[in-house]
Amino acid sequence: MQMKSGSVSRRRRLWGAAALAAVLPAGLVAQQVFADLASTGPEPETEKALAAAALAPAPDPALAAAPVISAPAGVEHVANVPGMTGGHSVVEGDRLYVGAYGFGMRIFDISNPAAPTQVGQYVPGPQSPTDPGARADAVPDAAVFDGRHIVALGGTRRAASTTQTEFLDVSDPAAPKLLWRFTGAADGEAHNSDIVDERRLWLPSGGSGENGLRIYDLEPLLGEAPAAPANLARFDPVALWETSPHRGEREVGPKFTHIHDVEVYTDRRVLLPEDQWEVPKGRDRVRSSGKGRPDSPGGTPQPTYAERDIALLAEGGNYLGAGNTGSVFVVDITDPAAPVVLNRWRHPHAEGHHPIRYFHEVQFLDGDPSVMIVTDEDLHNGCDAGGVTILRVSDDLTEATELSEWFIGAGTPAPVCSVHVFSTHGNHMFIGSYNAGLQVVDLSDPANPTKAAELIMPGANSWGALWHQGYVYVGDFGARGLDVFRFSGGS
Repeated sequence: MQMKSGSVSRRRRLWGAAALAAVLPAGLVAQQVFADLASTGPEPETEKALAAAALAPAPDPALAAAPVISAPAGVEHVANVPGMTGGHSVVEGDRLYVGAYGFGMRIFDISNPAAPTQVGQYVPGPQSPTDPGARADAVPDAAVFDGRHIVALGGTRRAASTTQTEFLDVSDPAAPKLLWRFTGAADGEAHNSDIVDERRLWLPSGGSGENGLRIYDLEPLLGEAPAAPANLARFDPVALWETSPHRGEREVGPKFTHIHDVEVYTDRRVLLPEDQWEVPKGRDRVRSSGKGRPDSPGGTPQPTYAERDIALLAEGGNYLGAGNTGSVFVVDITDPAAPVVLNRWRHPHAEGHHPIRYFHEVQFLDGDPSVMIVTDEDLHNGCDAGGVTILRVSDDLTEATELSEWFIGAGTPAPVCSVHVFSTHGNHMFIGSYNAGLQVVDLSDPANPTKAAELIMPGANSWGALWHQGYVYVGDFGARGLDVFRFSGGS
């Protein structure tokens, strides 16, 4: 799940137990939230691991700005904004939307990026009287259409009544307006989602079976009488891979489980199949003998590129399995009604390949889009698990070759230690890593990634890290709220 900043699409997530602490005794915070959010899949294990951290007392305000561990290399802590957050964040213009786990979201003005100022929020209550309340994730994505600020706010299913995605008009951030609400697994299931701004499309994750890849047109939301986004496609990604012209003799692989994360890149330069290569025109074409004119059909076809819209899907897999049960799908969605899978990458079971317990996110590196980053959420095996796998993709996106793996590292004082929601800028990767705080990785040499910075603030339970204009926004699952860091460590 990358975060909206730069030329690609976006999304992000999370909250802190502090929101409930005001109304519940500390010992009941995690019991109330996590008991209410019983579920299937990997989430119960995740929430058990996080519950202990959610019960931790809030840090002493006098220590709020003092890192427990600091290897800055160009990173400094500049602000802390207390209150409910979560960590899944998205930037749209001068606004920062931060999901509040189980509740809704907060809206900040970041015209001064070092000092976010809250200008609105969306939570159950008068603004949304039919909202059933606590849901597992509150993950926003945002866009501006014809001057209107639109947000899609998703949540992971914990019970049928809490499977929902809300579409909001937040043109006035102090008074969000509900435009439409999807409920139920068919359309409402959305752990997170990506709004494709240029095409007014919406792609949610979270679905299984034929709901694994869903593409919607947002235009109906924008009418005088808002209507439901129109579904354009609904596919099982494995079924698409089985019939893909790009699969060749490669195996189909196991049955599809569910999509955890989706990331869309518009106008990606992609090498076309050889049978679509063009013959150069004019002087570059083969000339006929004696007359000096181009032959008309002659010439040798040359490698030809085209701009395509590409979706990356992280198929989580079986969290309780032996690892490597998920996969990554690279999908051409230029025609949203007829998507084509270009590749299904599966991590090999082999020496030197640490098993990926749960395929959490997949993104292209901002500074080198031939590099693809796959992350593993593993909350149970220490800081030498739950890491990053770095791949090189071919120009046609049909092949991926593993270059390296990176882990936070043993010795880090983090009882819950795993990479989680991340973003990239230039050749740096910014990661929210639960109790391991903010981790920054230098991918200038993707075959040899190095830790560029590590900052663990008091009581940190960092959910996600979003780079924006030289600052990094880190939402917290515990009591810290929103932390702001300044990054000056290079490209």
